[in-house]
Amino acid sequence: EYLLPKETDFLSYNVYLHRGPDLRAYLSRLQNLAEGRPLVLGEFGMDTLRHGQEEQAALLDLHWDEVFRGGLAGTILFSWTDEWFTDGIDVEDWAFGLVQKDRQPKIAYRNLAQKTLGPKDRLVEKFPLPRVPKVSVVVCSYNGAATLRGCLEALQKVDYPDFEVMVVDDGSKDSTQSIVAEFPLVKNILQPNRGLSVARNVGMQAATGEIIAYTDSDCMPDSDWLYFLVSTLLHSSYAAVGGPNLNPPAQGPIPAAVAACPGAPTHVLLSDTEAEHIPGCNMAYWKSVLEEIGGFDPEFRTAGDDVDLCWRLMQAGHRVGFSPSALVWHHRRFTMQAYFRQQKGYGEAEAMLRFKHMQYFDPQGSARWKGVIYGLPRFERVFHRPIIYHGIFGTGLFQCLYPKPASPWAQLVSGLEWNALTLFIFLVSIQVEPIRIVPLLMLAATLLPAISFMVVARVEPKHDTVLARLTVFYLALTQPLVRDWARYFTWLKGKRTPDAVVQTPEKDAGPTLPLFRSRLLSFWSEQGRERVHLLAEIEKILEEEGWRYAQDTGWNSWDVQIFANRWWHVRLRSLTEIYPHGRRLTRVHQGIVPTTFSVLFGGTAVTADVLVALSYPAALPYFLGILALAGVGWLWTGWQLRRRVGDLVRVAARRAQLLPTGGKAPETS
Repeated sequence: EYLLPKETDFLSYNVYLHRGPDLRAYLSRLQNLAEGRPLVLGEFGMDTLRHGQEEQAALLDLHWDEVFRGGLAGTILFSWTDEWFTDGIDVEDWAFGLVQKDRQPKIAYRNLAQKTLGPKDRLVEKFPLPRVPKVSVVVCSYNGAATLRGCLEALQKVDYPDFEVMVVDDGSKDSTQSIVAEFPLVKNILQPNRGLSVARNVGMQAATGEIIAYTDSDCMPDSDWLYFLVSTLLHSSYAAVGGPNLNPPAQGPIPAAVAACPGAPTHVLLSDTEAEHIPGCNMAYWKSVLEEIGGFDPEFRTAGDDVDLCWRLMQAGHRVGFSPSALVWHHRRFTMQAYFRQQKGYGEAEAMLRFKHMQYFDPQGSARWKGVIYGLPRFERVFHRPIIYHGIFGTGLFQCLYPKPASPWAQLVSGLEWNALTLFIFLVSIQVEPIRIVPLLMLAATLLPAISFMVVARVEPKHDTVLARLTVFYLALTQPLVRDWARYFTWLKGKRTPDAVVQTPEKDAGPTLPLFRSRLLSFWSEQGRERVHLLAEIEKILEEEGWRYAQDTGWNSWDVQIFANRWWHVRLRSLTEIYPHGRRLTRVHQGIVPTTFSVLFGGTAVTADVLVALSYPAALPYFLGILALAGVGWLWTGWQLRRRVGDLVRVAARRAQLLPTGGKAPETS
């Protein structure tokens, strides 16, 4: 396995495994090592002198099934005939042939002759599925006319017995509708521009298939795409499955350079067959599971919907599979401007995902994946080589490659924070001569990952010019900055509930709570009603009124976080105390948490006031007074917000048949 040359058109391995599950598992591993290149097995066979023709036939039949059901490009059987010479000597004690020395066919030959795949043979007929559930293929498009025709033509060639194709046009302003009209068998759904997630949900609702497969208008699925997706779902307990997306031959040097750059959608694998994330251009779900979890979140208009859905599936106890042979050809962006727009959208989506799934992100806002991200260039030749176990004197069996962990330094020195610090130190160094070398060294560290990416990136040979490599360097250098800027700006802007919702008082909330009595609320039940009933009603009201909020995913220290306004969030925590005879006391704590914008704004204001006060000492009391008034006003808005949410909680408690108390259980006989 450690022999993974970079510039190869296909890979070939000799695999001698006789048990179906073992062979199947190892073929999945080899498919992932191939990273989109065709995989061919070398020699495989069985000696009929020792095992007999029946056993040989059974083994080769199993091998043949696993190879082609697994989507490999082919296999080489050893050998054609029992007549075998080595070093000029006729080998008499082995008989691996499919035919005997006199060319009489063995049992294995007759069996395999029925399964041989010719140019016109169909995989679904030679290797039938246990059943053939109907599949609805949903193509969501917004101004995708440039590639839509190629997508629909490829879907016409998909070889699967029972599927439908629908295009959900999300308010396109180009010639999308005229292109769809050229394909009368394609169901055409036109809607106003409401975003990618809404378009996917519209497709889900219109689908009549048991399985829904999604791809994009800039993709061209392989002819056996659905066969491998459905096969994986039928032979496993996965709720969803995805596959690789490979870039087709580029149409020019700029698209070729863009295709080689970081930031393309790719899969994240927990194992050779189980995924943590499958990209939206190549994914399929059981429709019942999609409906169970509520489909796609409409908040994600351009990107991030697939990540959110995968995480929600796993949080609900489902698993996501991966089929390395269910591939689509996916056009990358054709221009650098389109590439930067894509990366900006990804950065915004990461910030939105962070609001909803904070446990999956580090403090800098980057996703923390448990699995391995596939499709990234390998940097061993530039920084360090992985370790290979050879054994003593090179005699070790199964000499494996042990890659070193990815260094976090490349991401650190490429990011926006590092570059901002470099700029700051450079400005300071203009006045402080001894540190002038520091920003130069920091800039060199920033350039190094981009240079290494330029060296190792795979650019199509016919477009692999000096200009293409320099373009890769430029894009690899600026991509992290564009993505980080969009992520930080979106996160700083915050997620807020509309002011009209916050300012509208609750109906039937009863007397307004004293300002400082809304921090801790308590409710009593004689019928065993607990916190889960209260939280369910709180979420119903939040949805009805249009509040923005996040629910505990099992990893948070709170139950509900409400994104209230630019300055404050409200976090609700609850507990239930158990009393005799089924009675319960439920307490709700409301914590107000400053937003990121609030902290940065306050810190900047304090710093500016301190600097001005140091320059004008006589004005210090005035500046301190201004700061104090601003701080009181800031806290006052938080307290008012907490009281407003407290009214909402009390209404929810009434709906949940809970009675407000003064903070302790009522005295009962």
